[in-house]
Amino acid sequence: MNKYLVRLCHIACAVLLVCHLNSCKDPAIADKSNTFGLDPIGLAHLDSCPVIINTVSEMPLQASAVATGVLGSMNDPSLGRTYCGFYAQCLLSSNGAFFESGTVVDSVVLYLPYINDSSKYGPCARPIDVIVYEVSQYIDPTVIYHQNDVFNVYGQAIGRLNSYRPDLIDSTIVRHVTQSPQISIKLSNSFAQKLLSADSNSLSSSTNFINYMKGIYVTTNTANVGDGIVYLNLQSSRISMYYHNSASDSLQFDFPITSYSSTVNHFDHQYNGTPVQNAINHPSATGDATNYIQTGAGTKLKIQIPTLLSSVASIGKPIAVTKAELILPVQTSDTNLFPLPATVTFYRLINASDTSSLQQLNVYNNSGTGTLSTRIADDGSSYYCYVFNLTEFTQRVLNGYYANYGFYVEYSFTVRADRAIIYNDPLIAAKKSKLKITYTKLQ
Repeated sequence: MNKYLVRLCHIACAVLLVCHLNSCKDPAIADKSNTFGLDPIGLAHLDSCPVIINTVSEMPLQASAVATGVLGSMNDPSLGRTYCGFYAQCLLSSNGAFFESGTVVDSVVLYLPYINDSSKYGPCARPIDVIVYEVSQYIDPTVIYHQNDVFNVYGQAIGRLNSYRPDLIDSTIVRHVTQSPQISIKLSNSFAQKLLSADSNSLSSSTNFINYMKGIYVTTNTANVGDGIVYLNLQSSRISMYYHNSASDSLQFDFPITSYSSTVNHFDHQYNGTPVQNAINHPSATGDATNYIQTGAGTKLKIQIPTLLSSVASIGKPIAVTKAELILPVQTSDTNLFPLPATVTFYRLINASDTSSLQQLNVYNNSGTGTLSTRIADDGSSYYCYVFNLTEFTQRVLNGYYANYGFYVEYSFTVRADRAIIYNDPLIAAKKSKLKITYTKLQ
């Protein structure tokens, strides 16, 4: 009796499920890996839709109003050279400062603390030269600036730190006070004299002061390429002027970078002669076997699955999608040098005429994330990959509610320097990108 009752319950649940799917405006079964545990429904898989992936240039990204500064350079064998630096306004630690006649500057130092003890990307073992310039152009805090914007600077550097390699662990001693790990750069005597010569009006408020000294640009010597980028806590950074006068021989005045300062990160990507340049300039109509994602408005992926509808139609019956995963294998051979982001972002394209131009901002919709994970290939090998849940998207395309124009996959940051290399080689099981659909047929 129990056996017949259980079977009857299974049949009734299956009928109710089918009726529900047929009655809903947008049928899509939620991702429940065993689909209610009903074996009679009959789950099946489809992963034969060709996935076309190409590398494209990223659009300019907002890089202003940042609390994290990027600094360094690296020569990646696949993605070429990247140079990072930042612009920042220095304000007054107190309004109405006054430096009396006879004041003598002992030194002026720029302090740039690291975010934490892991604030780097890449080995950062190769020494580089850090250079500081005074900005000669006003940086407007009401304007959104991008990673490729450039501000005028005076030709003579005001500071330089040669053969710099980051020490993110050891604290530093500044005038007998222990401080967090940081970069310390002594600035020039001529710049020190400029600070000392500021008149009472320039020192009356930060607004007036940034008209007098518009900011600094911290960058690296392009002739001496390093192997990593460091992340700096701009809102704890400052210029400190140490001076003495007739009343005291140990005085200090700070010009801090604060949340009210205009700050802009700057990225330069040089892809000449690299696999990335070839991928961008000569995309394959059937997709490229190797593709590239890079932060700082470097590169992103354009992904298309053009045969999705026809591949599902070949099943012969309407289907209800229980799970759809887009699986993108990643290169891991150099992750000890260049760690992979834990997640990347994808966006559905809603514009059929998208050409990835700077004006096509309206192509984005329904953003989501892909998580770094592992999967087993058809040959039994395990591999790392980014996995995206496309269950809703797939069902909506099948139902005619979404157009199938494809996706962008990117890691859109201007406060980080990460990159990832994505495989799509149909001849190698562990390097083949695919859309894996789990479904049940509808009657």
